[in-house]
Amino acid sequence: MESRITLINHATLLIQVGGISILTDPIYSRTVSFLFPRRQNPGIPFNDLPSIDFILISHSDYDHLNMKTLRRLRRRQSSTLILPKGIGSYGQRAGFPRVLELSHWESFEDGGTRITCVPAKHVSKRRPGDPGSHACAGFVVEGNNQSVYFAGDTAYGEFFAEIGSRHTIDVALLPIGAYKPEKWFKNLHLHPESALHAFQDLGARHLVPFHWGTFWISDEPMEEPPKMLRSKAEAMGLSDRVHILRNGESYSF
Repeated sequence: MESRITLINHATLLIQVGGISILTDPIYSRTVSFLFPRRQNPGIPFNDLPSIDFILISHSDYDHLNMKTLRRLRRRQSSTLILPKGIGSYGQRAGFPRVLELSHWESFEDGGTRITCVPAKHVSKRRPGDPGSHACAGFVVEGNNQSVYFAGDTAYGEFFAEIGSRHTIDVALLPIGAYKPEKWFKNLHLHPESALHAFQDLGARHLVPFHWGTFWISDEPMEEPPKMLRSKAEAMGLSDRVHILRNGESYSF
């Protein structure tokens, strides 16, 4: 059975593996925190989304945990919401009847699908003094003898190699935008070159980048991240394994 990754916008991707549909960090709002307006429409209109089995939330930043979108999704159907341990209350406030909090390296299995929470190097900035600010994670989705890693928001860290040693990754979904000014973002986000080093550490077969081109939340030009990624990938001999998608485009594997 063919599996597919579709970039919807920002960190919202539709992962379809083994007949299961998974949505990551869904955001369909017009702005982030009422400050950063949308520059591109979602690649899949909200009403055209397929039935969603699982929703993954990587952390509580406003551009990743969007309560308005979560409430819309909850009114649409009763998906299972999975978050890092410490921020499950957001899912309960959104009205989801099934909210799962996972610690790093903890797994959840349902039928033939296994979802493992893995480390990330990031700190949420949702509000000052938030006790859940360090509840940041990525997820490995395994099913149909295939594996997809969604990194969420993260800077570079040694844990990429550990994830690769524990899991065989077919497709790594890695963020590449919001890296300038460097003094602010260097310990929070990957940039195109560090994303490629993370990709190599993971030992993944393919890379699909995200976290660029929808909301202008940092100082680099919005089109810079994919151009830089393409250039660095060519220099490192990785071009045939890097798949840059526009909103609404899919990669099948």
